[in-house]
Amino acid sequence: MRISLPRIVALLAIPLLLGACTVLVEPLDVRVRPPTVTVRDAFLIRHFEPERGAGATYRIGDPIGFRVRAAQDGYVTLTAIDPTGEVYVFARNIRVRANRTEIIRGISPRERFVVTAPEGLHRVSVHFKPARSDETVTFRGVSGYGTWQAQIRLELRAFPRGDIAETHFTVRR
Repeated sequence: MRISLPRIVALLAIPLLLGACTVLVEPLDVRVRPPTVTVRDAFLIRHFEPERGAGATYRIGDPIGFRVRAAQDGYVTLTAIDPTGEVYVFARNIRVRANRTEIIRGISPRERFVVTAPEGLHRVSVHFKPARSDETVTFRGVSGYGTWQAQIRLELRAFPRGDIAETHFTVRR
């Protein structure tokens, strides 16, 4: 079999072209895992997103809910960081059942979540615990992504079988 010179040049150019590629990774859907966990089945939170889907756009005043699916029965806490960097808890110790997609629309049927200002990207984290927990870690006065994630990890220290997942949505007027 004969290979032409242009074909040889093309084949040799492919690794050079691929080597020049840049991969950009943005931490919008972040999963925090211990470094030893490599099997997807070990994740307790199987699914987490706003009802309209990750990255959806909401208007101020819109109702919002979150789909959560966990691998075992337990409790979740929802925290968020707004575009200004302010962190807040908006639901704590919400019961979820194993292998069922739960839609969390509020802390009770009478108290629904509603989108509020500021406009921009809002990140929401759900952290799973196998048992209810008291508010041992405060998120009041916390700002910044790194501090937010550190507070969540601190709260989960008491639960070796805890898990964290993150999603996002955008707020417009």
